[in-house]
Amino acid sequence: MADTASTPQGLAHSPQPEYLTATDAMQLLGVSAQTLYAYVSRKGLRTKAVPGSRQRLYWKADIEQLRTKKTPAKNAGAPFFNDSEITLITDDALFYRGQNAAELAEQASLETVASLLWGKDEQDTFLDKAPAAPAIWPALDQLLRNESQINRATALFPLLEEANPRAYDLSHAGMARSGADIIRWLAAITVGAPLPSAEPIHLFVARHLQLSPLGADVVRRILVLSADHGFEPGAMVVRSLASSGVTPWRALIGGMAVTMGRQSKLNSFDSIGRLVAEIIASDDPRGVIVRRFRASEELTGFDSNVYPQGDPRARALLGFCDQAFAADAGYQRVREAIATAKEIVGREPSFALACIMAAQLTGIGSRVSIFHLGRAVGWIAHVIEQYQGSEMKRQNVNYRGPLP
Repeated sequence: MADTASTPQGLAHSPQPEYLTATDAMQLLGVSAQTLYAYVSRKGLRTKAVPGSRQRLYWKADIEQLRTKKTPAKNAGAPFFNDSEITLITDDALFYRGQNAAELAEQASLETVASLLWGKDEQDTFLDKAPAAPAIWPALDQLLRNESQINRATALFPLLEEANPRAYDLSHAGMARSGADIIRWLAAITVGAPLPSAEPIHLFVARHLQLSPLGADVVRRILVLSADHGFEPGAMVVRSLASSGVTPWRALIGGMAVTMGRQSKLNSFDSIGRLVAEIIASDDPRGVIVRRFRASEELTGFDSNVYPQGDPRARALLGFCDQAFAADAGYQRVREAIATAKEIVGREPSFALACIMAAQLTGIGSRVSIFHLGRAVGWIAHVIEQYQGSEMKRQNVNYRGPLP
């Protein structure tokens, strides 16, 4: 393996923050170039070539694990394992299987991203035929018409599972096809459509909500950016359920239940929605933020602690809105409020705030949660990966209660 980074002609520093040059890697590990090269094959150190040169860059996270000697091993008996090939979160970016989520949001459909995360071809997964409905669907649809989308989905998923026999095919391909059925049904439940459709999800949602082409594009971007965010609480729950061998339909019921919990950040959507609505309607958006901060040091919607430089998903969505809503007075008020919050607490807006703001400006308002529809794609990816990778076994617990 050739690498000239240890010579004066080599790269001084990596052009990508997620990677290190050979020189930096050797310094951190305290090893020679020969040992560093050996780590690639012996310890799984990931590396990639620098185009147009003989140099290579080394994955920073692998270097850190080697340096601290805390490389975790996959535990096939645990409900969750430490390794995942689905999503990578860095300090300033989000990647779906190595592809930048913000870049995917520029053009990709939810179906394309789902197929990427699920590791299956889109044409083989999202068939031209809509999923089947149970015979009692019309009566159930009418009975649950006034319930929230989460309550409706939770009640209906077991019956929809039984109406689609391929739901019990727990092979990789089978679960991906079930995933397509789930997303299409969840889209119908989300917008209150009488039946699911085989048309692209963002167009199906836009048609039933009577949105403009701009609104359809906003829906598509939110869905793609919402698709997954690593091992968040909902993903942990669906992985645990998948370990028991339930179908993706039933695993997702657990994920949706988590979003309703008091400790879930998704449960703050209502309060963020009220804040955004107040900002858009106010003649003094700066005052709205100042009054909120005066009443409480916590500013809902500006509390992301994952990304030091601000959530890249929010940045991508706001960047699009800067162009799409440049002449919209409500959007300019939101921008002023965001600038005020940054001045006061030094924080960027959360992705939830950006989603809710974009939804309100396009006329979706608080009628539906596009976010949950997008996130279901990631949950299905976790179900597939977990089921394929391990089986549930009884876990040992460190008992700290009274001794007998």
